[in-house]
Amino acid sequence: MVDKILEEEASLEPFIEKFNSRCGRPSTPVDTYIRMKYLKFRYELGYETLCKEVSDSIS
Repeated sequence: MVDKILEEEASLEPFIEKFNSRCGRPSTPVDTYIRMKYLKFRYELGYETLCKEVSDSIS
């Protein structure tokens, strides 16, 4: 359900306007960041565990 919400462009517009910077080094896309934060919260994962769990999906 969360994935369906995040697929809609309108739900991400406020975040893209605020955090989508063209300056500096490349960063993680906003939609990917929000999905990872949701998974971290939903499954009560630490940062390192979260990275291990999603590393195969990101690459």
